[in-house]
Amino acid sequence: MTSNLALLLEKNVLLHPNKPAFIFKGKDQRWNSISYQQFLDLEISMEKGLTASGFKAGTKAVLMVPADISFFALTFAMLKTGITAVMIDPAIGLNNVTRCLAETKPDVFIGTPLTHGLRSLFGWGKSSITKNITPNAILDAGRLLKIPYSDAVEALSDAAIIFTSGSTGLPKGAIYTHKNLQAQVEMLASAIILRGDEIDLPAFPIFAMIDLLLGVTAVIPDMHFPRPAKVDPALIIEAIQNQQVDTLFASPVVLDRLARYAEDHPTQLASLKRVITAGAPAPVAVLESFFKCLTEQSKIYGIYGSTESLPIALVDCHEILSETRFASEKGAGICVGRPVDGINVDIIAVSDEALNNGMRLVNLPRGTTGEIVVEGAAVTTRYSGKPEYTLLAKTQDSGGLIHHRTGDVGYFDDHGRLWYCGRKSHRVQTSNGLLFSEQVEGIFNAHPDVYRTALVGVQIKNEVQPVLWVELKDKANFKKQEKIRQELLTQGDCFDMTREVKKIFFRRSFPTDVRHNSKIIREKLAVLAQKRMK
Repeated sequence: MTSNLALLLEKNVLLHPNKPAFIFKGKDQRWNSISYQQFLDLEISMEKGLTASGFKAGTKAVLMVPADISFFALTFAMLKTGITAVMIDPAIGLNNVTRCLAETKPDVFIGTPLTHGLRSLFGWGKSSITKNITPNAILDAGRLLKIPYSDAVEALSDAAIIFTSGSTGLPKGAIYTHKNLQAQVEMLASAIILRGDEIDLPAFPIFAMIDLLLGVTAVIPDMHFPRPAKVDPALIIEAIQNQQVDTLFASPVVLDRLARYAEDHPTQLASLKRVITAGAPAPVAVLESFFKCLTEQSKIYGIYGSTESLPIALVDCHEILSETRFASEKGAGICVGRPVDGINVDIIAVSDEALNNGMRLVNLPRGTTGEIVVEGAAVTTRYSGKPEYTLLAKTQDSGGLIHHRTGDVGYFDDHGRLWYCGRKSHRVQTSNGLLFSEQVEGIFNAHPDVYRTALVGVQIKNEVQPVLWVELKDKANFKKQEKIRQELLTQGDCFDMTREVKKIFFRRSFPTDVRHNSKIIREKLAVLAQKRMK
């Protein structure tokens, strides 16, 4: 069985060779474009360069370069030649990169002069890497070599190792096979109905790759991908309006930045047909604000998934604003929609223990909260270099299918919708019962002055006490925190699950994950709360 996603690129070139594949700003800040044929020519040069440089199928190559046109061409060339791309963001922490590469044991390091300098300084991959090279050197080598197109690679061979952001622990390298990637592309295309005649602005590099496989034109935003919270909203809005973008892929923090900018600079994004947000659930206030920039026909969809399995579920955010938000404000959790075609979702009892292979998964009744477990062609089946991670997160059923334990807790309602209640590791077990973060936080997030909250547990003597951290919408309201604290305590007294939350702390901003700048790192807040409670 063979498969090669990169061959889809050649199909799109035959269909529309002169169509823009990427639109981007050059150094002169003018809009430029590269056609599908030009991009394929660049990819072929990269492919030849990899061969000329001694790369072979099965080689593990760290790819640590900016997400520009060369990055995308090199990634396709690696897919096409069967080279496993090790994707790791230095933003996870330079020491974490050292540890991750020691586990992955790559053969080659492809980087810029800057990342090569960091590699040398921190000793990244020193026990396994035998070759260091830059994209330009690969390109130069490719221009001197003539080779035929590559044959399709084995579907079950490793295509990429993509590291999690480490927002709930140490980063883990999820191994994607070519089959996983192909299924992921097909499921995303089906779920969001992207057409080849559309223009997309992806604030996630992976979606730019998907655009090319679907024949879509990708507008590369003028932003630093690893730091979406620092995006200049004026530049994103200018790109959408100038290029008449149809679809926007962005994390909630990017939508928030755009919406806040639009409050002071009236903005209409009339060309946008759809907005896709992922990385974390978008707060209701952000959805409400951003919808003001769109037309009545525009849609905002939320994708629920993880590094190990994307997508899992999809929700129309109109449904959130018109219905499910009111249940969230009463402690129901967050509705993430219905599972997409191609994914099977089970809810099992919450446990921190590994599951035995071959055992039958007992699906909990609807309305009962448990761990979310998924199975499907896009679901990764193992981690790199850490078999203990694989043992805890994966289980094989009696039919041989691998199920992934997401580490999230949730439940199905009577309409078949999946509700997210938080991370399993963020649950707070008090003497009065079990509290799940998103359910508790949803009640307090309903306060008009609150942007978001975070529940943590603090050990005091022999008991765990729940503590709530609060981030306000308007930083000026920080002076009114005592008044807001009393209002939140009164609000919490109205519900059984929040009645025992008596400690409330305020913080101007929460620590968040490095990839999306949207997931709250509650572990850090728990340490801060523990210090305050001493």
